[in-house]
Amino acid sequence: MSISKKVKKGGLKQFLAASVLLAGSVIGSSALADVSVEWTSPADGSSYPTGTDVVLTGSASATGTVGQGMDLALVLDSSGSMANRRSSTGVRCYTLSATCKPIREWQQEAAIALVNNLPDGVAVSIVEFDSDANLVTGLTELSTDRSATLAAINSVDARGSTNIGAGIDVALAELTGANSHADFAQQMVVFSDGYSAGNPPAAAAAAVAAGVEAIHSVALPGASISTMSNIALRGNGTFIDATGDLSGLTALFSGSGTSLVGVDSVEVTLADGTTIAVPTDAFGNFSLSAQIAAGTNSFVATAFGTDGTVDSDTLTLFGTDGSNVSPVPVPASLPMFAFVLAIAAVVRRRFLKK
Repeated sequence: MSISKKVKKGGLKQFLAASVLLAGSVIGSSALADVSVEWTSPADGSSYPTGTDVVLTGSASATGTVGQGMDLALVLDSSGSMANRRSSTGVRCYTLSATCKPIREWQQEAAIALVNNLPDGVAVSIVEFDSDANLVTGLTELSTDRSATLAAINSVDARGSTNIGAGIDVALAELTGANSHADFAQQMVVFSDGYSAGNPPAAAAAAVAAGVEAIHSVALPGASISTMSNIALRGNGTFIDATGDLSGLTALFSGSGTSLVGVDSVEVTLADGTTIAVPTDAFGNFSLSAQIAAGTNSFVATAFGTDGTVDSDTLTLFGTDGSNVSPVPVPASLPMFAFVLAIAAVVRRRFLKK
């Protein structure tokens, strides 16, 4: 499976080295910044009783934004050719089996793997397109109803012709409409197996101009490589050529393959000094559980970019045994309130003496 990202200026040497290490061929496409990483929860400086198991979450990316939530539109091909059967290597086949099935099912499996591995705070919308496009389900945070999003993916059929630009336009309307989150990054992943009417790369460029951060594209067997790669190029995204490796899509979107955001890997150094590798999803999100020890607990997340850049962020948590919990600060207005009460008591005593 070929995954394309735009090579940073001056970073060709690091890029070529990374391409040797990654599965498949990695060739130049989306504009990437230096990799960055940030802890997203819990809040730095939080305290917990000693022995508490705490889930730590973070985000790494080379797209220039970390620590945000995300509005994500999956733009799925529902044209008639998606009913054609292909093997896991993209070859036409005829006998239905686990490795020979309609392209539509390969698309479903990849999209489901992606959704199942995204954190709860991500909001996902499903759009389908053939000769026209339809919003299957609007942006819904996965913490609210992940099963509804999965059901929407499974409902996408295979009939009609191909108009990728119409799908991008419908996704744009949802990502910039009333259901979107102003403080979230907006992204799309566009799948297709065919040649499209219209000008999909122009639609991608218009979506970026309207505020969408990145449009990633996935070429399924039969797709126009030129069209799909140009969608990612003009959409500031990553192009994935899965025409010869359909099974690799599930690995990518489940986090066991290369990310869409230029992250090669993430390591976390725990409070006891142990360093572990932590898996990320396709968008660089990661999580792990840690038990809080007494006193200061420092956790250092280090992200390694596919271009050779590195970034770290430290999260400090405190373990308490109940006797060293910080006192609740006294509001600034409380001393004045006590002073007023004291004066009132004096006045009352004087009044009673009369």
